[in-house]
Order: sequence, then C-alpha cells, then structure tokens
Amino acid sequence: MAGLFLALTAPSQAQVVETTDHWRGRTEFGFNGASGNTAFSILTATAGLNHLELEVFEFDISARYRYGTSDDRVIAHDMEATIKFDYRPESDLSPFVFGTGGRDVIRNVDGRLVGGGGAKWTFLRREATKVSVSGAAIAEYENYQLDAGSTVAETRTVARWSGRLKLDHAFGSGATYQHVTFWQPKVDRLGDYLVEITNSVTTTLVANLSLVVSHSYLHDEIPPPGAERDDTRFSVLLRVNF
Repeated sequence: MAGLFLALTAPSQAQVVETTDHWRGRTEFGFNGASGNTAFSILTATAGLNHLELEVFEFDISARYRYGTSDDRVIAHDMEATIKFDYRPESDLSPFVFGTGGRDVIRNVDGRLVGGGGAKWTFLRREATKVSVSGAAIAEYENYQLDAGSTVAETRTVARWSGRLKLDHAFGSGATYQHVTFWQPKVDRLGDYLVEITNSVTTTLVANLSLVVSHSYLHDEIPPPGAERDDTRFSVLLRVNF
C-alpha cells in the first residue's frame, strides 16, 4: 500500500515537463522630466516576448515607443517593432533572420523597414563572459517626411552588409554589462554606412524587477533629409519580467 501511495502522489516526469515555462514576457518603463527654468518630459515604454529554450532556438518579438517634449516642443517621437529568430543560439555558430519596422519623426523618417539574415559566431565563452561576432546581409527601405516643394527623393532602398560585435559579462553582484557595436555599410558604397554603439548595465532589484541603464550612439554618414548625422541617447528604465 505504501508503494502504491507514493506512486500516485509523486509527480511524473511528464507532469514536470508540462509545467516548464517556455516563454517569458517583459515590459520596460522610463520617464525623465523637469520643470521650472527648463521644462521637459520623455516617456519610454517597451514590451517583448522571448523563447527561453535557447539550446533549441531563440524567438524574440518586441515593440518600443518613445515620446518627449521640451517647452511645448516635441524633442522625441519614435517607435520600433522587431522580430528575430536565431537557430541554436547557444551553439558556437548559429544562423538567424530578423525584421524591423518603425518611424522617427525627429529624424524625418515617416517609415522604415529593415530585414535580413546571417550567422553568429561565439568565439569566447567563460563562466561570466561571452563574446560573439556576426555578419549579415540586409535590405533597408525608408520613407521620408519632406517639406513642400522639396526636390529630394521621398524614399530610399538600400542593400547593406551588417557586422556586429557583442559582449556580455555577469558580475558577482548579479549585475550584467552588455556592449553591442554595429557597422552597416552600403553594399556598393562603403562610404555610406551606419554605426551604432550601445552600452548597458542591468541590475536586479527584486525577483522579477530590474533597473536598466543604457547609453547609445548612432552615426548615419548619409542621414535622412534635414536630420543630423549623430544621435546620442541615455535612458534609465525599470524592467519587469513575467
């Protein structure tokens, strides 16, 4: 009887597998503001969903929205949605595909679509550090906001190469640091390129709540009409995983 009781009450392997989480959602919120001699406010919101079994594949979908004003003038207004699939990302060599769509009112980009595919090589794996490089071929389409009577082309379609360096490091305190650099030259004109450098630090506050501090720099050698070549962004966000 004791053996029968244990067999009926002990969880089976199948039951354990059924309760395993395969997906995780996340949201991020950030707000900066001031009033008085200078008045400004910037709101950033992000939501995403990713697959947790990275030894099989990585699937991630995310959306971001940012809006800011200063003395009744819009200083930030952009949004972006991204979807990516990476086959066996925990392997040393893994192929991937991705797609991104968005707009940036301040940079006069009314619509932007980017898609491509390539492969990632992880050449350094340590207990606390991982470094990888990747290469891809991408297609980019942009639709611009132009002043009335402008003679500049309203749209642009570009084929680019994309190279990326990524470093992840985990500190003993539980905080993590990530560095990502992209270099994306035009296929037939290397002088037309994008460079994006992002550094971020994430620290866990409680079980599912983290603080994310990031800094990014974007250089567009041939920017959209009326836009500057260089953009720098700094953000402090709260991330909730669920």
